[in-house]
Formats: sequence, C-alpha cells, structure tokens
Amino acid sequence: MTRCTLRPLCGLLFVLATLLDTPLTLAAEGGRPRIGVALSGGGARGAAHIGVLQVLESLRVPVDCITGTSMGAIIGGAYAAGITTEELEQVVVETDWGDVFNDQPPRQEQSIRRKADQLRGYSEIELGLQNGEVKAARGLVSGVQIESFLRRLTRPVADIEDFTRLPIPFRTVATDIETGEAVVLERGSLPQAMRASMAIPGLIAPVELNGALLVDGGIANNLPIELARQTCADVVIAVNIQSALFKRDQLNSAFSITGQLINLLGKTRVDAEIATLGAEDVLITPQLGAISSSSFDRQTEAVAIGRAAALELSAALSRYSLSETDYSLLRNTQMRHNTRLGKVAGIRFEGLERSNAAVLGDLMKSQPGQELSEEVLAADMRRIYGRGDFEGIDYRIAPDGDRRTLVVRPREKSWGPDYLGFGLGFASDFTGESQYSLMLQHRKTWINHLGAEWVNELQVGRRNRLSTEFYQPFDDTGRWFVRPGVALETYKQGLFFDHKQLATYAFEQASADIQLGYNIGTLGVLHGGPIWKWGSYRRDTGTFLLEEGSYDTRGLQATLLIDQLDRSRLATSGYALTVHAQRNRQQGSQNLDYRLLEARGLGVFNHGAHIIGLALQGGTSFGDELPGQELLQLGGPLRLSGYRIGEFQGQRYSLIRLDYRNRAVRLPAILGSGVFLGGSLESGRMDGLLNTTTGSGRVNSASIYLSADTAFGPAYLGLGLGDDGRRTLFLVLGTP
Repeated sequence: MTRCTLRPLCGLLFVLATLLDTPLTLAAEGGRPRIGVALSGGGARGAAHIGVLQVLESLRVPVDCITGTSMGAIIGGAYAAGITTEELEQVVVETDWGDVFNDQPPRQEQSIRRKADQLRGYSEIELGLQNGEVKAARGLVSGVQIESFLRRLTRPVADIEDFTRLPIPFRTVATDIETGEAVVLERGSLPQAMRASMAIPGLIAPVELNGALLVDGGIANNLPIELARQTCADVVIAVNIQSALFKRDQLNSAFSITGQLINLLGKTRVDAEIATLGAEDVLITPQLGAISSSSFDRQTEAVAIGRAAALELSAALSRYSLSETDYSLLRNTQMRHNTRLGKVAGIRFEGLERSNAAVLGDLMKSQPGQELSEEVLAADMRRIYGRGDFEGIDYRIAPDGDRRTLVVRPREKSWGPDYLGFGLGFASDFTGESQYSLMLQHRKTWINHLGAEWVNELQVGRRNRLSTEFYQPFDDTGRWFVRPGVALETYKQGLFFDHKQLATYAFEQASADIQLGYNIGTLGVLHGGPIWKWGSYRRDTGTFLLEEGSYDTRGLQATLLIDQLDRSRLATSGYALTVHAQRNRQQGSQNLDYRLLEARGLGVFNHGAHIIGLALQGGTSFGDELPGQELLQLGGPLRLSGYRIGEFQGQRYSLIRLDYRNRAVRLPAILGSGVFLGGSLESGRMDGLLNTTTGSGRVNSASIYLSADTAFGPAYLGLGLGDDGRRTLFLVLGTP
C-alpha cells in the first residue's frame, strides 16, 4: 500500500469526508489510509490509553502501527505484542504496582549470606567503593521487577527482536542522558526497550543499550507523532495524557519535583509535535484532572476517562472505520494468544566480567531441552539477582542457526565489586539501660572465579567489635565453603539480682574460628568448626556479683540457620529457625567444661492487614555451669517486654510469644511494608539464675506498640506490662 504523499490534497479529502459523515477511502491510492497511534507518557494516567484503544476497537478503526513513550510505551508495546484491551485493563487494574516498583526480589529467593547480614542489623542501603571513591546506585529502583512484569506482558512475542515484525509494528522513544537526544528503539528486547522509555532519572536506573545510557523518553519526545508517520502512518491518532504543570504548593516532594522537571523538559517538544497534526489527524486529550502520574489506585477511573474522551471524537474517528469482516480479519492477525516459550537447545550468559557463569547457572531451574516457563524463568532471574552482585538482569530467546538459545544477561553493579554496608540499632527502656550500635561493613566480592569474599566489620556502641573473615566456596555451585575469621571485642553487661541492677561488668575478648559450611540453596545454611576465645572480665560499677578473671576457651560450635521470612524484621509471612550449639573447655580463673544449646523459631502468617506471629525460644546448658560471658538472657522488648533489658540471666530459659499486628498504613514496597499497631503476649522462665540455683518461675508479660519500617530497620514504640504491676516504656530502632 502506498502512503498519501500529497498532504494538502489528502487533508481536503478528509475534511470533505468529515462533513459528509462517510468513511474515507483513497480511491486514487487503491486502498484505505494507514492509521498510526501515538501514545504519550504520563505514569498512572497512561491507563487512559486503554480506554481510547477500546473505543477504536468498538468503532472498528484499524491500528497499523503504534509509537509510545514511557507509560505510552508500556500500553502501546503490549497492544502491539497482541494483548487485547480487555487483558490490558485487567492487568493494570489488578497489578500491585508497589511490587512492580520494588527493587528487591522476594526475600525467600535472596542469597542466604545477604539474609544473614539483614538479621544482624545491616540496612538494605548499600554503597560501592572504587579506587577510594564512594559510589551509589544510579537509581532507587533497578528495574528488575519492572522488566519481569513487562516480559510477562509481552510473552507471546518473546522471540521477536525486530519490532516491525510484531503483530502491530511498534517504535518507542528513550532519551540519551549524556546528550539529551531522543533515541528511537526499533529492535532488540521489547521489555527492555519499554523499560528504557520509562526510566525516570534518579528513581529508576537507566538502561545501557548500544553504548548509550537511556532514561525516560518523555524528556526528549513525550508524544512521538512524527515517529508514527515515519513508521507507517498516513493518519495519526495521538493521545496526550501528559500531566499539567504543578502549582508551587504542589511541589512538595522529590517525586513531584522530578515529575515537574520531566514535564518542563518535554513540553516544548510535545507542543511542536501537536503542531504537525493536520485535518485528517485526530488528537485525543483525556481530562484526567486530579489523577496524577502516581495514582496507580485510580486505574479503573483513568480507563473510563480515556474511553469517554475517545467517544466524544467518535465522528472524526469513524471516518476510518472498516467493515465488520475486514476489521475482524485484521484483528485476527494482530492478536497473539500463544503463551508458550517453547524449548531451547542451550543457555548462554553474556556481559559477565567478574562473575562466574557456572555459579549463576547452578541457580537456574530452567534447563535446555525442557519446556520453558515465564514463571520459572522469572524466579531464576530473581534468584540470580538475589545474590547481590547485579544491578539488573534480563534474558531473551535468540535464534542460533537452526537452534534457539536462552541468552541471560546479568548487569554487574557499576559501583561494585567492593561494597559498604551500614547498620544502626538503638533500644531503651527509659530507666537508664540503653543499648545502641553503629555498624560498618566492607565487603570485597568475586576475589576469585568461585566467588570468594573478604568481609571486614566495625561495630561501636554497647558492643565494640572489629572483625574480619574470608569466605571461600569450594566449587562452582557455591554450596560447600570454608570461612576462617578473627575478631576483637569489648562490651559492658548489666547484672541483676532480685529485679535490681546491682553491677555492670566490662568484658574484653579476642576470638578466632574456622567454619566449614553448606549452603542449603536460598533456604538456609549449616556451618560449624573449631573456635578459640581469649578474654577477661572485671567489675565496672556496682556490687561484686562475679569474680573478676580471665579465660582461655577452646571448643567446637555449629549453627543452623533457616530463613524463609518475607522481611528480616516485621515479617508478614514465612518462617525462620536458628539453632546454635557449643561444646567448650575453659581454662583460667575458672576451669570449666560446658555445653550450650540455644534455638529460636518464628512462624508468621497473615490474612489481609491482620498479621499473627508465633515465636518459640529456648536455651540450656544441660546442667553444666556457664561462665559469665556465656550466660543466657531474657528481658526487654518482645523478650518479656514488662522487664528490663537483660534482667534475667542464667543457665536455662524458655520463652513463648504470640504477636498480633494490624497494618494501619500500607506503604509502597520501596519504602517498607507499612505502619503497624500491634501487641504481644509473652511467657518465659529462667532457671539457674545468676548467683543462685533457683529459677524465676513462670513470668508473664504483654506489650502494645506502634511499629514501622525505616531505612535502618524496624522501629517500635511500646508499653510493656509484667507480673506484679511491672511496666516499661520501650523504644527500639533497628537491631541493637
């Protein structure tokens, strides 16, 4: 079919057709005009595009090509891939967009080493260290979950790399952040192209493609009308949902200011694009009012507004209507329902400079010769990303001669391979007993091809600690490893008698250990080996409750950690188990042979906003006498909340706790799981109390608290209630 090149004549014909209210045909051309749809960016407002497309379908207006920017690229790309408008509406309405913009994979699929760091109190905030220079990620969100979402959306065309060969030819626009120029994306990975077009600078990490660093196309061309003409269009139907500029009182957050900047940068180009529209073209401007680019909870409303805006122009649109037969034949060629990815003959990793492909391949359940599943592949990608070595990951199915190959491309962190981690913890019962800790971790990764790591940590606060360890896997699978380490630490511990703190003791200790371990996938880890400790303790303040002395301890220890919680703290689902055992011989002020076993288990489940947790904890010395530095402890927030921190110290203990939390405020996943109002019922017992052979008896406690996620972990402000009218007010931040 030939395009109409005599634009003034064509324009006159279209005006006449409109006045006569009759379908237009270009008899001289021997056929109908080709219709191109141009969709603008606008965040959540982009759901209006679906309503417009629905009206085009109801009027039987053909769509021969689509161009789109940002959210227009997502809706346009999905429609070009053969997704129906009904499916699109269902997707945008039912999708939890907070999860889509959540950078982290499900915690259950993260590396057990990173989970262990979180349990010890390290924040998810991470910086890189390169040549003495501190570097940060290029965006708050890496886009891994976004690309996974887009791959599911465009699954029927997973093996098409030329966007002209899509069921509907498609083009999208991104911006080269280095030059500010528009970059037209017309081939490659469709999900990656769509994500590049919506990569809001500073919020979503840019996409590195063909040597360019690409961000949101709305900066350079938010309404690609001329691109639609270049792609196929004799006639352009343009849909502009770009947000109006904010007033000064609305510029009250980083998000609104970023959005305003993008709108300002793109407004001149949008106005110029609209100025090219002729009488034969149609401009649709849905009046979305207060629906903002972040109003993902108003998708249904936006679809309806888009539908209404298109219906108001139904007379102009109907000029291009096809007969029912012709339109049905066209749409049958444009819709794709095949969701099978098929089989591949091989799997290949690309773009790796530091990482070992064999290590990553062992994390994949998808295998050559087996039917591929998007769900399984998505889990594979999350598992690889969960190692913590990559800022993004994508895949494509590529032809390789007469074979098909799954090509996986992890993108190694540009701010790695050395990382700085941070932790902050504070706890107070407002009675003079407070604990705090500041933690700094330096982690050097991929020292060799098996994934060795060197970790150095500094902690100051109630416990001052300096440690170093070397983690060396034995083979490509990374399951078996050895981990030698040494540490120096000093700390002070309050000692209680009859519910009163009578003394504070200062401890100093050096230790060395060699741990042989086995990683149970992302489920957990088991490790153990010899340990040596050299230390001393002395009275710092108060009454003599322990004889001052020194010790030289040698023994064996073993630890089992299972962690399937969805969050390290304030979990809403999952379970965790920690078991730690020691068998030691001590020489010094006291010559002791002692055993120690401590276990903690937690199960959490939820029903909507209601979250219930059951915790069981216990420890025993099996009747052996424990030295002062090994005494078991109870007391403090959520460990008998009505009592002082560490108030009960002895040889054996048990604790059961039932928690209830209600999510009063749901937050975007990037900011945390929410703000909670909760409480606990606790019952514990400590036997072989310090300086006596008696036990505490069964001690009951309860708490009510307000809790929230923060950048440094959970925060609690609560009231603890104990037996005999005991009360404490407590504040906890992070992991003290």
